[in-house]
Amino acid sequence: MVAVTRATVLKAIFAGTLSTPFNSLPQKTENEYEYSKYASAASFVRNEVNTIITTKDPTLAGPILRLAFHDATVRSIAEDPFIGGSDGSVRFELEWSENRGLSKPLKVIQEIFDLQQEKFCESQNKSPLSFADTLALSGSAAVQAANGPSILIKLGRKDVDHADNRFLDKPIQSGTDRSTINTSLPSAALDSLGLRMYFKRLGLTEEELVALSGAHDLGRHVTLTGMPKYCLKNLTRTCLEDAPVMTPFISKDPDNFSNRYFETLLRWNNREVEYGEALFIPTDVAMVVDNGLRNHVTEYAHDEQLFFRCFRRAYQKLVESTATSIWRY
Repeated sequence: MVAVTRATVLKAIFAGTLSTPFNSLPQKTENEYEYSKYASAASFVRNEVNTIITTKDPTLAGPILRLAFHDATVRSIAEDPFIGGSDGSVRFELEWSENRGLSKPLKVIQEIFDLQQEKFCESQNKSPLSFADTLALSGSAAVQAANGPSILIKLGRKDVDHADNRFLDKPIQSGTDRSTINTSLPSAALDSLGLRMYFKRLGLTEEELVALSGAHDLGRHVTLTGMPKYCLKNLTRTCLEDAPVMTPFISKDPDNFSNRYFETLLRWNNREVEYGEALFIPTDVAMVVDNGLRNHVTEYAHDEQLFFRCFRRAYQKLVESTATSIWRY
């Protein structure tokens, strides 16, 4: 028996051996339609990000990933963390102090978004990818471009046209001030209990929150080094955005995604790091002084592939709460 496919039916029609209306031909399934809808645009975005990071500016990997994080983690309703998430709102949140230094990566992602809008526009002159899709894809592509794991993600997010709320509608309180959650983005001052509470409400496990923190391997701080005198006298937001020098969390190979962050945290805890080798924030330290979280730090320090697998899973969970597609791209 010969299988009847769309190709064989078309061949028969054009050969004059079959008369069949086109609407009775085998049609694409819903899954096939979805894949063809997103696949080319998603590949275009990934290739653009990879080219920018690998051939033009490798220092952008960390900021692009941070931008994707900050778009995905803002959930300002304390009792319903599924309101908000990856929705493109970060475009309207650059005035928040937590988002300083993100103007440059946002400009890059906006340009990529505009390019794919022009290239893949469908009905109503719109590409199938939203800005939120483009940003979530760009974050995963930035990790891979920096020699990290490949991370496929679901798409189909809807963009909002306003900022989300910077502060929770009501604080999530626990035993200490440092574990109380007041803001939509995680405070750099949270202790280990606060970290657990913050990421648990986003659906992440302890091992996943520790894995996500490994993104600080690509992270940088704004410093006063090289600042012009007028900025030192009046440290405006513009001065911070245009800081001429950014100090990495880990000074060695700061644009390469690896498990070095965890190795350095353990060495810091053992008082083995040299001056200038690492510049951690309180949430980094909280993970290595907490016995339970330190177990995961130790596992990732000894097994980079384990870290990569857990980071992939954590990133997918973080950015997919607003996605609607069946497949990952």
